[in-house]
Amino acid sequence: MRLTSLSLRDFRNLAVVDLELPPGISVFFGDNGQGKTNLLEAVYLLATLKSFRGAKNKELIRFEHVDGKAKKAADCAVVKGRLLTGSLPRDYQVTVDDKGKRIRVDGKDPRGLPNYFSGIKAVSFVPSDLRMVDGGPELRREFLDRAAFTLDSTYLGVAREYRTALRQKNALLRDGKRTGRSPDPALLGVWNDRLVSAGTEVIARRVGFLERFAPTFRGVHEGITGAAKGYAEIRYRGPVTASALEDGREGIAAALKTKVDDAFAAEVKRGFSTVGPHRDDWELRVGGEPLRAFGSQGQVRSAALAMRMAVMELTKEAAGVCPLFLLDDVSSELDSHRNRQLMDRLRALEAQVLVTTTSLSNLQLTRARMAAFRVQGGVVESQPSEGS
Repeated sequence: MRLTSLSLRDFRNLAVVDLELPPGISVFFGDNGQGKTNLLEAVYLLATLKSFRGAKNKELIRFEHVDGKAKKAADCAVVKGRLLTGSLPRDYQVTVDDKGKRIRVDGKDPRGLPNYFSGIKAVSFVPSDLRMVDGGPELRREFLDRAAFTLDSTYLGVAREYRTALRQKNALLRDGKRTGRSPDPALLGVWNDRLVSAGTEVIARRVGFLERFAPTFRGVHEGITGAAKGYAEIRYRGPVTASALEDGREGIAAALKTKVDDAFAAEVKRGFSTVGPHRDDWELRVGGEPLRAFGSQGQVRSAALAMRMAVMELTKEAAGVCPLFLLDDVSSELDSHRNRQLMDRLRALEAQVLVTTTSLSNLQLTRARMAAFRVQGGVVESQPSEGS
């Protein structure tokens, strides 16, 4: 998978950007605050329809300062990209305004998100990703869902079904607490049944992903850090026992239903659902110790990077194409050995990589092995290669 061209209009501080991108590694360099991360965010938005910063739609549209006040400079932001998979080029476009996002593939409605996502995939690594390892469980759940979706776009429908059931059940419980009346048992039973059904599929998919992910992650992690750092393992923490997981979806459904039924009184009292995969977590251990509690900053950073790289490798294995890899200022965070290991692994994957840095010297690469673009004040300019 290769992004051959990128066009931006009024995205963040990037008023007009038109780039032709080569295969391999493209480096965007310049001082902080010039728009480097914005450019990667635009590519990630094109591939996932989300901001890796969690930004709202209105925050993505360019604004300017007039008399010391921020003023909207455009009605919408537009991100366009031409993707080449094999010999087939396809044009993707996302238009963002205050009301939402509109998507097009080859100028037409893609007729459903799975059709859109089947042709474009991206994995990002940004400094905040370290919180996946040592932060709250919601970040690890988000990683699981995003990774499972990157491998298989049908997971989107599964996750949406669960979120719908959870939202409706919580609304019922919240209303009951507000009015002091017990929720309608029949209606609550309907949403509980849907929550158990969709929750079973979410848990099964997450656990199935982790089973595939763990050995790949271990290999990538050892490649970056060296086996001497300790054996890496992943432990799932969820609402059902290990024995129920071993019984597959039937065992998961039975165990989850029991848990949901047992939680009835507590949920009515609290006014929200307390059982389900929306409370899942998983633990990463290295050398037998939980990295979240005992890992150094370097260990946490290496583990988070290995997590993203493992998703890249699994996706290529499953889909036959490697996602785009977007790295924001990672080079300055890694020592020279790990930086070199990372770049060697990416080249072996034949991945197209877009990376930002404040200085080209941060990368363990010669100019002959990368394309360089200077970013200054929202303007992106290609830099001549050595000898040209």
